[in-house]
Amino acid sequence: MKTTRFITVTALFSALLIGVQFALSTIPGIELVTAFFLAFCFCEGVKEGVFVGVCFSLLRCLLFGFYPTVVILYLIYYPLFGAVFGFIGNKFSHKTGVVALFAVTVSAVILTAVFTLIDDVVTPVFFGFGKDAAVAYLQSSLPFMLTQCACAAVSVAFLFVPLVKAFSSAKSR
Repeated sequence: MKTTRFITVTALFSALLIGVQFALSTIPGIELVTAFFLAFCFCEGVKEGVFVGVCFSLLRCLLFGFYPTVVILYLIYYPLFGAVFGFIGNKFSHKTGVVALFAVTVSAVILTAVFTLIDDVVTPVFFGFGKDAAVAYLQSSLPFMLTQCACAAVSVAFLFVPLVKAFSSAKSR
């Protein structure tokens, strides 16, 4: 039964993340995948978070295209994200509170910045950018990173507790 639940939850949540990403895909820097995935990992744990991260990454590429740098970026970032927030959820015994909210919000902002910074390494290396081009790529990504970090801070601060309650309620059924 555990395997069936694991497969079902992985598939359903991966699909939910795709829907959340698709819903806001036309607005640069604005996304809710962070808040939804974070709350899921917090409730479910490291293993579930890592598996959903991999499935979401691959499913996202099926729908939006297999661009090599995006595949690499997503397959590094989302399993890492799942592991971090699964670990944080375990540390807080899957209970929300002011300290947990602060920890996940700060961690979400840091990992959102890490997403862009990973891209700032992967893309120049993959395409063989010279030093000047790599620096220019990094500099051009900073405004988007700031927007995404602000969005992550606001969305996580407001959605974390209700999402954890919803996911915990669904888990107990």
